[in-house]
Amino acid sequence: MDAKRFVEYRGIRMIEGWPERIQAAQAMPRVLIRGQLYDRVRFGSEADDWGADNHPCADCRVNKDEVHVDGCDGEECPRCHEQLITCDCEPEYSS
Repeated sequence: MDAKRFVEYRGIRMIEGWPERIQAAQAMPRVLIRGQLYDRVRFGSEADDWGADNHPCADCRVNKDEVHVDGCDGEECPRCHEQLITCDCEPEYSS
C-alpha cells in the first residue's frame, strides 16, 4: 500500500495534489442544472453557517468566498439549497 504524501498549502497540511484541486475548482464557478447555469454557492455563502470567518471548509479546505472542490460535503446546491452531492438536481460543472 502506498503511503499518502502530504504538503502544506496556505499554512494547512493536506494530501499531495489537493492544492491543485482547490485551484481547479476556482476555474469552475458555475454549475449546469437541468439546462440552466447557476453560480456555485461559495464557502461562507451557504444557508448554514459553516464557520467561514474562522477557518477553511472542514471538508475541502477552501477559504471563505472560494468555490468548493467538486464533491465537497459542504457545498450547497444553488437550485434546491440541499447538499449538492446528494440532491436530485444532477449538476454538471462549468467554467
